[in-house]
Amino acid sequence: MIKLKDMLKEGLAWDRKFGEPLPTLEDVATKHQISEDDCGCNGHNTCGCEITESASDIPLGKKQLQKIMNSEGRLRENMYKLSDRLDSDSVNQTLSKKLKDSYKKNVTNFMRDAVKIVKDMK
Repeated sequence: MIKLKDMLKEGLAWDRKFGEPLPTLEDVATKHQISEDDCGCNGHNTCGCEITESASDIPLGKKQLQKIMNSEGRLRENMYKLSDRLDSDSVNQTLSKKLKDSYKKNVTNFMRDAVKIVKDMK
C-alpha cells in the first residue's frame, strides 16, 4: 500500500527531470491505454488500477441508502402538502399536476437507481 507521504514526493509520482513540465491528463491517459489488463504497473497496483471495495462497505452503503430513503419520504410528504395547497385553488390545479409529474420523473427515478446501485454493491 502506498502511503500518502510517498505519493507526495515528486520523484516517486512522476518520472521527470528537474524543469520538465508536469504531465497532463492526456499524457497519463495515453500512458495507461496499453490495455485494460495491463496498465503498466506490472501487477503491483501502484497506479491504483485495481481498486476494490471492502465487504464492510456494503452495510455502510445500505445504512446510507436508508437515510436517503427517509429524507426522500419527508420530501415526498412536503411535496404532497404543497400539491394539496395548489389543488385547493382551481387556477393552480395544472401547476399541481406539473409538480407531481416532475417529482415522479426525477426523484422517483433517482431513488430507483440508488436502490439498484446499492443492491449491486459487492
